[in-house]
Amino acid sequence: MKRILAAAALSFLIALPAWAGPAEEVAQVAGPRLKALMTGDVEAYVDAYADDATFHSSFSPFRVEGKEAIRAFFNQLVQMYPRRNVLLRQPVTHVYNDNLVIQNSYATLNWVNTRGEYEVYDTRGSTVWAKMEGKWRIVDQHISRLPAHGDD
Repeated sequence: MKRILAAAALSFLIALPAWAGPAEEVAQVAGPRLKALMTGDVEAYVDAYADDATFHSSFSPFRVEGKEAIRAFFNQLVQMYPRRNVLLRQPVTHVYNDNLVIQNSYATLNWVNTRGEYEVYDTRGSTVWAKMEGKWRIVDQHISRLPAHGDD
């Protein structure tokens, strides 16, 4: 009986990757990106963007268009803030079909600038993922600061 249960458990574990849907596939790509940002690995962070992706940031008054421009933006950001920590809150993933996933979350950015000054930014963000040529790519991302307490 123990062998049958062990074989059944092993079969289940082996079959898990086959059961992974769009949300799990995106999570496998998205998870390492946060670590890459915190360690300053811009190439690994930017890799998930589509070549024609659009990025909206509260650090820029205008959208950033295209993977190369997004790479330049994050290279500059990592230089401006050599120490970074991000705490995600209330992440939500919506799967619309096998090729479209939208993630939403809040985050607290605890960053230290080049002068050694500690800065905290509370943000909200949305990331739109599309499956393109078999790979999940970010096609649009928007990150904005939350209003400060008392601001309306």
